[in-house]
Amino acid sequence: MPDRLAVSSADFIRNIGYWQNEAQRAPVSITHHGRERLVLATPDRFQPVSVATPEDAEARAALSRLRSDHASLIESLHEGFLAFDEDLKIRCLNTVVEAFAGVAREELCGALVFSALPQPAASVVAERLQRVQRSRKPETLETGSFDGRYLAVHIFPYGAGVALLFDNITERRVMTARLDECAALETAVRAHSSAAAIKMDSRARVETLDDVFCDWSGFSHADVVGHRFMDLICAAQRREAAELIERVLRECAPYEVKLTMLGKRGEEIPCVVTLAPILTDFVSHGLVAVCVRGAAHSAGQQAA
Repeated sequence: MPDRLAVSSADFIRNIGYWQNEAQRAPVSITHHGRERLVLATPDRFQPVSVATPEDAEARAALSRLRSDHASLIESLHEGFLAFDEDLKIRCLNTVVEAFAGVAREELCGALVFSALPQPAASVVAERLQRVQRSRKPETLETGSFDGRYLAVHIFPYGAGVALLFDNITERRVMTARLDECAALETAVRAHSSAAAIKMDSRARVETLDDVFCDWSGFSHADVVGHRFMDLICAAQRREAAELIERVLRECAPYEVKLTMLGKRGEEIPCVVTLAPILTDFVSHGLVAVCVRGAAHSAGQQAA
């Protein structure tokens, strides 16, 4: 502190009121045996002077960019993002959560997880949030709700609180269930002694067939795979079968027809054949035929 007055400690004690007044105008240095011991000054002399430096401006700009990147990252997530404070109240979320919950962001901030997720998923997640808050270890779970939606949730420590990412896996769960049902149906068809399944490509060439058809016809898999399905039909019905296959592929719809199929030794096998397209994005790229032997043929075989 420049331009300060100097006074001995003895003089200061004798005239403390005077030197207090002087200190209002300029700092007073109190000495002891000629050496400065204390300084008496007004409080504003000790307030730090804030001087902006280029480094400070650069740090503020970097912090602003970091916040912008963080916000952009959260909003770009495919998953729903929820961040919670120490009291497990929502302090940050993205638009995925708003769309999923059907609630505006302003209404969700400061609320509990029950406002953002449906029951009973919300109760399950709330219990896991508390556990992660205590243990500071991430957890992953899958849970469902009464409205039929399913969520895959990942909860992890986030600052002093916790955060979670969730993905709506309802479609995946539905597809998995359908695949399981299709697998069961395929197993049932393959185990049926009077039904045979044949898979074809978009040119009606056989890709796979089951053992039941081989038992009926006497053909082996190698005899049939790669050949046209129409070659397995009696000559009088091949044109009808070809037109039906084109119709199935064109209209992307299943059809049923009575056809007479041929065995390896030329024997005729009356069948009811159902053709269905294999669709990808509503475009046919193959078809499946389920062939059931005719009742007359089955009855004759049982009698024999």
